[in-house]
Amino acid sequence: MKTFKNNMTGESGFTLVELMIVVAIIGVLSAVAVPNFKKYQAKAKTSEAKVQLAAAYTAEQAFYGDFGIYSVCLEYMGYDPKRESQARYFAVGFPTTTQNIQDDAYLAARQNGLSAAQCPDATPVNGEGIAADRTSDGTDSDAASDTYFLAGKTVGQHGVDVLAVFTTSVAVIGNDDALTLATSNDDSAAEGLGIQADNDTMAFIIPASGYIDSSVFDTEGTPGDGTQASLWTINQDKKIVNHVTGY
Repeated sequence: MKTFKNNMTGESGFTLVELMIVVAIIGVLSAVAVPNFKKYQAKAKTSEAKVQLAAAYTAEQAFYGDFGIYSVCLEYMGYDPKRESQARYFAVGFPTTTQNIQDDAYLAARQNGLSAAQCPDATPVNGEGIAADRTSDGTDSDAASDTYFLAGKTVGQHGVDVLAVFTTSVAVIGNDDALTLATSNDDSAAEGLGIQADNDTMAFIIPASGYIDSSVFDTEGTPGDGTQASLWTINQDKKIVNHVTGY
């Protein structure tokens, strides 16, 4: 009768040195791959800015078709993303520009049916109830159209969810309330509205700003003050410019 003997002496495993080499290789790969993954993840979030700016641009052009001028009255012209605020990283609109349309151009728009209550000349900054159009008891009168829309989604604890942060992020580049066609094509301009008096002043620049990568807080400025936010703009010629990458 033949018997079998389990011989363990011929079997071998990994040595400690081999395991350490494998761990080291994994560590090197992780050190390279994780930052790149975060960068691609942040870059993917910028598609939101382009979509929102394209929607605002379409509203501006439709408004121009009806009234012959551009405006900061985004809600009135049909662009109103407030309901999706909690799903957005980017704030969009005019956080500092005050509407100051040339009198004849505004009168012509009024004659074409423009509502002076919803889109008055010399419109104050008015976004999501943080506006100058308050009643005597301090509540929002809802008289004028919203001109900007804040974001509700954050990266870490930081988001462009208050006007001060949105304003600071735009001011990183600078703005001009009296845009001409020439300045609106200048990549250094980040916000503004022309006076709509002629072809040279039929211009606008709408900014979109949002936090998309927490790693910038470690190296740039004061965390959460707006200077690290990704900043994009679109103008009347549908030119989209990325002023600050944000990652």
